[in-house]
Amino acid sequence: MEEYFSAFSGPPEPLMAAAREREPDNALTLPCDDLIATTDEYLRAAQRAGHARQSVKGYDLLLAAVSVAWISGTGATDEESLGRLRALIESGYREQDDAE
Repeated sequence: MEEYFSAFSGPPEPLMAAAREREPDNALTLPCDDLIATTDEYLRAAQRAGHARQSVKGYDLLLAAVSVAWISGTGATDEESLGRLRALIESGYREQDDAE
């Protein structure tokens, strides 16, 4: 997901508006809803396998990916720092028994 959002140097405002408000007249609402639903399915599979915390929602994971994509797009950090941020996010979503 991060690579997808990085193509836009972070998420474009119309996409974020669709994610935030679910406006029926916004052409991006349905694709955004589909992306959130797909992310949620992916996350639920990880939760069933015991790899992700039950309290996490697909929307949470989407926002985390969007955040890293935006930070990456700003050019304000290097790959080493981005790697630490990704690791921090990844470990935050893991079940405690699954932590490396």
